[in-house]
Amino acid sequence: MQGQARKTRGLLVAGLLAGVACGVLAQGPAWARSASTAPAVQDVARSDGLHALPVTNVQVDALPGVAEAEPSLFIPCDGAVGLAAFWSGAELMVVVDRTLPALLHLPAEGGVFDRRERVALNGATLLRLYLPDHPHVVFARQKAGWLLCVAGAHTQGRCAPAVQEPAVHVRPQPARVLFAQSQPGQVITLPDPATGGRLFVGTTRQVEGSPDPHSAVGYAVRPAVLGVVVAADSAQLALRPTPDGPVLEAIAAQPLPVGLPARPPSASVQQGQDWLWLGFKAASAPQLVQAWHTQRDVLGQAGQDPARLWTRRVAAAQAAFAAGAPQQAWALLRDLPVPPEHGVQNGALALRACAALLSGDLAGAAPLGTADWAMEPDMVLWRGAYLMASGADSTPTSVLLARGYARLEQYPAPVQAVLMPRVSWYLAQFGGVDERAVMGTLPDDPAYNLPRILLQARAGHAETARVALENLTASGDEQMADRARAQLVDFLRTHDQIGPDMAADAYGQLLAAQGAGGAQAPKGSAKAAPPEGAQANGAEGGAEGTQPGGAVGAQGGLLASLRLAYAQALAQAGQPVRAVGVLAALVPSEATPRDRLEAAWRTVLSALVFGPAQGTADAPAHGAKARGPHAAGAGARVSGPSGSQSAPAMVRTQFLALARANMEHVPDDPLKAKLLAGLGRQLVAQGQAAQAVPVLQQADVLAIEPLMRADIEEQLAQAALQSNQRPLALRALERSALPNLPEDLAARRRYDEAQLAAASGNREGAQALLAEDESDTGLSVRGALYEQDQQWAQAVLVVGRLASRTLPEQGDLTTTQRNLVIRLASDAAAAGDAATLRNLQAWVGKRPLGAERQALFAALLRQVQKAPVVSLGVVAIPGGFDKSVKEPK
Repeated sequence: MQGQARKTRGLLVAGLLAGVACGVLAQGPAWARSASTAPAVQDVARSDGLHALPVTNVQVDALPGVAEAEPSLFIPCDGAVGLAAFWSGAELMVVVDRTLPALLHLPAEGGVFDRRERVALNGATLLRLYLPDHPHVVFARQKAGWLLCVAGAHTQGRCAPAVQEPAVHVRPQPARVLFAQSQPGQVITLPDPATGGRLFVGTTRQVEGSPDPHSAVGYAVRPAVLGVVVAADSAQLALRPTPDGPVLEAIAAQPLPVGLPARPPSASVQQGQDWLWLGFKAASAPQLVQAWHTQRDVLGQAGQDPARLWTRRVAAAQAAFAAGAPQQAWALLRDLPVPPEHGVQNGALALRACAALLSGDLAGAAPLGTADWAMEPDMVLWRGAYLMASGADSTPTSVLLARGYARLEQYPAPVQAVLMPRVSWYLAQFGGVDERAVMGTLPDDPAYNLPRILLQARAGHAETARVALENLTASGDEQMADRARAQLVDFLRTHDQIGPDMAADAYGQLLAAQGAGGAQAPKGSAKAAPPEGAQANGAEGGAEGTQPGGAVGAQGGLLASLRLAYAQALAQAGQPVRAVGVLAALVPSEATPRDRLEAAWRTVLSALVFGPAQGTADAPAHGAKARGPHAAGAGARVSGPSGSQSAPAMVRTQFLALARANMEHVPDDPLKAKLLAGLGRQLVAQGQAAQAVPVLQQADVLAIEPLMRADIEEQLAQAALQSNQRPLALRALERSALPNLPEDLAARRRYDEAQLAAASGNREGAQALLAEDESDTGLSVRGALYEQDQQWAQAVLVVGRLASRTLPEQGDLTTTQRNLVIRLASDAAAAGDAATLRNLQAWVGKRPLGAERQALFAALLRQVQKAPVVSLGVVAIPGGFDKSVKEPK
């Protein structure tokens, strides 16, 4: 009450002073003055030359009321940032389709948004707002960002619910569903804890109504506050962003029925849209080449008529493309103006994109991945070829290529010669059983030797494939021989005929023979990220696997696939740091699809997080000499700068830092949750609680198993307590309170609750939670609570019981045991308990504690000794600390 009164008086004085300064309250308007109002006291000159302020009578006996603002939360961002929001239990999930560091310190107007968490995802940010009452939430788009408000029944102004707003329209189309939006954003994929499937979240860049919830085969449209939320139960389904809004479709050999029934392809390949648009003819290769030369000559006689010139250029480009000269076709079409007739626009655009694709210009071929005409059944091969060249996931790409393979077999021979070897190799390398079956018998041509051997190997004919690969390594074609050698190493490693160490050596030699720097990859201590800008074919540190235009060349594809295999072998051989340096040079390409790169990163990150905590050849610690991949044994110790840290611990710290910096290379899914959980647990164990908090928050969002989430949330509570984030620790403990938890997890939660109670000032309650816990961890936590409360005598009793069962009578002490010695000695010194210190000294004897600990232990002894201790030469070793002594209740 005193504080409130003081605040009221302060506001009153401020208001009076402001009124005087502006002359409002001093004089007031004429309508506000009355005859009964006493005149203001005139200013009087003082002895110091100053003038006294005029005094006014009190006009009102209370401060004017201020309208209470509706609770709101402002998210600063630019106009290109989209949002989506949906309810998940008691939390409102707000998905921002950008990584916004500004969200770390969001101001909140009103306590309703105080309980929130920010979770960083790959290219996105997730806000978890704890709103158990599910208030009516309103979003408003402003120039500087997004405003989130809780609107009441009579709210007006910026937080008022929109009377009429645009809505998302669900438009079924053949084999897909379009969620039409006026300003669509991005698509973010999250695990769905409710079903174990995936959540596709489509953001929006303006306020709009969400689609009505409904269910269909394999998916369900969820209720959303903003944007589009689709829960997918099938791995076939994908939601991809388009300029018109996100599109849901199923890509598989036997796809689920999505949208309207799919249109069948043309009955005759030679009557299809692809033949018509690309200018194909049923003619021999020489005839097609002659037709191209004829059209080229006619083009020079087109004159200056724009319509006639446009028609001749398209006809010449069609002839060049059919004759196997896509570069010439692309040169004619690169600067092609808008078609004069709308009816021929799709055909010209399709020809232009296909010519760009086979010429290596992925930017010019981009319409093959998004345009409506590219979704036609007759264009499925070219859509798959674009995904193949751009490095998209290999599973849907293989499905599309296999679906169009029969059409490819009937294309003109020059076009087959350009595209069919690439498609055959891709399907043999990455396709499933159904996709590989569509190829049948491959042509008897050297270009198909490797795809044929791969098909044999994947069909179970291992010995036949091995002999064929060995024979092919002696081929007179050097590129063919190099690819055969790489495949032979992969074959031997896959069939466990060589170990990862030997495979890494073999890949390194092959890379060295190619003149690439991959054999001596950087050992790397900084974050490894794909380089930006131009792609350098085979250059160290550059993006490999593509030619400057994007088409995969034989040499570039070989280098990229070699580096990918080399990195995986290094990780399996215990050299994950070198593997990170190798993978950093790779981007998704035809030879290294995105999902295969992600799998390689997952292997490397697993080795960094869960690998042995020992010095390795690629990461020595403080003078430890590298003697090979497994040089430092588990017990080897090297004094660091402090003389007390072991080499394995220092290497482990480097490994964890490198793993944390490169987690963005794997997708946000439950597998990543396991990596993050392991990383966060080890960061907490190393005393890096502040760094562990965001890692564990992300793991909590990505995990789908309830028990795993509860374990992660308990780890998050530990990290939050150690980094002094008590509200976060409380929320994590609340979320982890599941019935029938395993005994060890329930005990850890109890320790966290006790520490939280103590940190909140309830030390008696904290001790009551652990009163009957005599486990090692329970005693350690109870001792820590007494130490925080400076109850040193009780701390000596509890920590002493822990030491009596933990410290061995003989043998060297571990680092944990040495730390316990110093802990008990410190408590005893603070309590003035010289007897415990002397008993502890006798128990430890001459066993080393380390230079720093030994000096500290000696200082603590001197602190409590009132007189010098004279050694008689024989010291009786006590049998142990008294376990029967209990601290007072």
